[in-house]
Amino acid sequence: MSRTSNESEEKFKELSSDLHEAKELCTSLQTDIVKLKEQNTNFEKVITKFYAIRKSPHEVIEDDLDSQCECLLQDDPELWSFDNHADPSTADYIVALEQELQTLRNHVDNLQSKFRMGLEIEHHLKKKVKKLEKREILLHNLVKIGISKLRDFHTEHRVEVVGLFEQEKAQFKSMLDVIGERVKQLDEKRLYACELLQTGVKVDDIECRDVHIATDSNSGAVLEEKAPASPKIIAGEYDASDSLAQALREKVAALLLLSQQEERHLLDRNLNVALQKKIEELQRNLRQVTNEKVKALMELARLRSIVHGMKHRTSLDEKGEKSNPAVERGGKLKSLLKKTRLSNLISSLDTSGNEDHAHRINCDDDGTSIKFKYPVDFVRLRIENATFKESIESLEHLTTTIHRLRLSLMKARDAEASPDGVGSITEALEEVIDEAKLVKTALGSSLPVSWSAEAESGLFNESLINEMIDDCGDSGSEKLDSVTAAGFEMVELVKLAAQILKERITEEDTGDAS
Repeated sequence: MSRTSNESEEKFKELSSDLHEAKELCTSLQTDIVKLKEQNTNFEKVITKFYAIRKSPHEVIEDDLDSQCECLLQDDPELWSFDNHADPSTADYIVALEQELQTLRNHVDNLQSKFRMGLEIEHHLKKKVKKLEKREILLHNLVKIGISKLRDFHTEHRVEVVGLFEQEKAQFKSMLDVIGERVKQLDEKRLYACELLQTGVKVDDIECRDVHIATDSNSGAVLEEKAPASPKIIAGEYDASDSLAQALREKVAALLLLSQQEERHLLDRNLNVALQKKIEELQRNLRQVTNEKVKALMELARLRSIVHGMKHRTSLDEKGEKSNPAVERGGKLKSLLKKTRLSNLISSLDTSGNEDHAHRINCDDDGTSIKFKYPVDFVRLRIENATFKESIESLEHLTTTIHRLRLSLMKARDAEASPDGVGSITEALEEVIDEAKLVKTALGSSLPVSWSAEAESGLFNESLINEMIDDCGDSGSEKLDSVTAAGFEMVELVKLAAQILKERITEEDTGDAS
């Protein structure tokens, strides 16, 4: 109904415009008829006057105007030459004036034509200025949107990086607290061993004094009793040698305990130094990863600006779509470099952890051993956590983008029935298609951390190199992230819907025009 009413309104407008033109034509014809009637009356007066001059006063003047005209036309030109006795200077002056008048008329005609051309040029330039102003407003809005998106992205990543640093700081603080507690325990054990050693030395001195006193008394008894006292002296010397041997054994055990404690302190010190180095290395790796992510974002912004510049070049759409696999291959190579970096980090931590596991120190008298274990599973847990967070954030961003594109498609579909022009609808659909292409480019050039989990088993082996070569040859065999694959599918669906709607609108427009 709305379409038929629109068509009837358009026909009514056309008929009203035709009627207005017909009225204007009638008015112009009436004015022309009035002018022609005036000219005819003037011509009739002139003809009658000339015919009256030609005829003698005694002849009868014919009433028929046609016969008068034929009579005047049949006369010789010499009969009507009135300039024979005129002044030649005035005639020349009149001719010069007529020529000057003709030149002025020609000049006026030229000026009028130039004025019309200037008006047309001014009208054309005004249209161009309006188009440029609209384009400038659109570009300004696009730049504002891009800057706001970059700011949001920067704040999100800044918060994420600060959170990661806080987590690392808390973990290192907990590790340092555990090491401090162990060092305190070792100091207490060493003090306890020193106390035991001091008590053993005191017992040894007391026993030595008892032995000396016993030997003095025995010697006095020998001098007094001589022969009967010799068995008691032998028994006292035997007891003194046993006590000395026991004191020496305890002293040797205390020295061994002290040496073990010193060795343990040295190992703890070396472990602290190694952990400090590992912390610095992790911080450097984190800074390097953040710098690479910022570079990737700058590259993405540059690509977006290039795509916006090539928006109105429809002939290069196919080349732009062919360039997406190259971007995906670039993202794959960057992800492979990131895999090696994370795998080096994990392997280095594993080797250091295995070396720490290899150290065993006997700290008890029973021969039991204690193993210093510092697991590195928290690195893998952090990688999985970062992967999960990144997938959630990318999924949220993807859902908001697809929702916005769907709303724009619904608006275009609703605007199809409106009496507005088809140009605005097609422009909106082209913007939806361009934005879908930008989302696809962003998905292809992103660097998800989940791809780095595939490199935990080792570094670049032969199978990985062959896979990289195959991927450079054919990007279709690349193993994508689940979120990226879903994003590709949703973007393709949005593009297909926009293209179908655009084709239907163009077909309906061509049908109406025909």
